[in-house]
Amino acid sequence: MGKIKSIGALFLGLTLLFSCEKNGDFGFGSDDVSPVEFSVESVGTTSSVVLLDSISSTNLGVGFIGNIDDPDVGKLKATSYAKMELNVSDIKDISEEAILDSVKLSIKFGYLYKDFAKTARLKVSLLSEQIEDTLHITTNSTAISNQLVVSGNILIDELDSIYTIDVNMDFAEELFELMRNKSPEVATQEAFETAFPGLAFQTQDNSSNAYGIVLEPESSKIDFYYSEVSSTGAVNVPATHQITIGDLTHYYGLELDRSGTALEGLTTTNQEYSPSSGLRYIQAGAGVVTKINFSELETFANLKPDVIVNTAQVTIGPIEEPVDGVTPPTRLLLLLTDSGNKAIRDGQNFRAIQQDGANPIGSGTPLLLLYDDETKIYTGSITSFVGYYISDVFRRNQFFIAPPSINGELGSLVFRPEDFKLKVFYSELK
Repeated sequence: MGKIKSIGALFLGLTLLFSCEKNGDFGFGSDDVSPVEFSVESVGTTSSVVLLDSISSTNLGVGFIGNIDDPDVGKLKATSYAKMELNVSDIKDISEEAILDSVKLSIKFGYLYKDFAKTARLKVSLLSEQIEDTLHITTNSTAISNQLVVSGNILIDELDSIYTIDVNMDFAEELFELMRNKSPEVATQEAFETAFPGLAFQTQDNSSNAYGIVLEPESSKIDFYYSEVSSTGAVNVPATHQITIGDLTHYYGLELDRSGTALEGLTTTNQEYSPSSGLRYIQAGAGVVTKINFSELETFANLKPDVIVNTAQVTIGPIEEPVDGVTPPTRLLLLLTDSGNKAIRDGQNFRAIQQDGANPIGSGTPLLLLYDDETKIYTGSITSFVGYYISDVFRRNQFFIAPPSINGELGSLVFRPEDFKLKVFYSELK
């Protein structure tokens, strides 16, 4: 609105100025050319693909499991690793007469890679080594034992609902006996982690979908249900003990195989890569992003330093048709990078082009390119950024096109480099 008022004031000032001239008539009703010309410039860009390094997957409250086989980006196997919180202080005295009735694992799903494949063939195994209390990235893994904790199918009717599945009784009875006998393995959390380092969440080998599981104590837990002796001597008093998952260290790891795809040679991190297909790729979780160079915007700004930017719009697409049942990321960001090809952090956020009207130096209101599933095009307005750029207040030329949650989903998209478009609508004095 401020810009509209400014242009209106400019029109009024020019009309008053030239109405005082005696040599000829100059105005909007005359045959002379208008004093302001409106134009549009399609700014050219160059692009490449970059594999980011060190994508953190630690303590996000979520994890991924499953298998993806995508002809564009290759194969992916996801495993989530989590410590168990024994809750030592909550362990009750368990009598010799107590009977273990059942043990259930509770789990919540918050993400589906393919929206029509809703049966998760869950497999949970005991780890054979402890999870280190440190930063884990998506290329990390922890050794898994052959001891099965859970195995079975879960039909996901609705995301964010909690599902329960029976725990393997061999594992359950072993742990129940340790608690009954107050064995050294359950005397402290440290001793418990030595004996039971944690869990690996996976899907069965022939599963063809990927899932996001919510790792938080309210939804991820193992409940022991048993019957205790009553005051009359009958074994009929229900009792429980709960082991929780999510408070302690957890992370997810990805095994990637890009062989046979246009990204087969994408093996070195933080280096620009030109796929043999000529296409551009983005894959969340795996750290594949497209790098865009705005150098031609600098040329335009230097040639026309006094223009008024009315609108500047970025579009990406139409993107290539995704795999059946897969929804591409619904939003994209333009993250700041440089010749080193690393996403630049500002505290917990990545530096990015900001929404119109926001401080260009800030990082709290990043521009979102929104996806239209009918046109298969992402669109966003970067009017403020281009205005600051032309005014030479803030100039940056190198950006990553990336999903808002680099480590919070697994979706991918593919597009042609010429289908990234930057158009600047501007006005200037004649």
